[in-house]
Amino acid sequence: MFVRGVICEPGKPAMEAEIDTQFLSQIIGENRVMLRLFKDREVGAVCNDSYNTDQTGLTFNRSIGSIFRSTAIYGTFFVAGLEVDGSLLSLNDQQIKLYVKQLSK
Repeated sequence: MFVRGVICEPGKPAMEAEIDTQFLSQIIGENRVMLRLFKDREVGAVCNDSYNTDQTGLTFNRSIGSIFRSTAIYGTFFVAGLEVDGSLLSLNDQQIKLYVKQLSK
């Protein structure tokens, strides 16, 4: 299944991507978690389960959130829509533009 979202790699600007969910583990890593870090609770960031530490060899990517509460993310992550059961959904054009802009700062 292909999902359209925003990919964020360390040291690179956020960009639109369409990813086959079968290969997500090759991009993110085998052990993944879904973080709900955005105002829109139906959107999440899929990242390596060691997203919050550099002790695993992952490179610092960026911080997400406000100056009062932010989360540091290490390694590549993918932003997509979320179903109630946790499965991924494609983002629409408006969401893609919003998250590319927000995550490229």
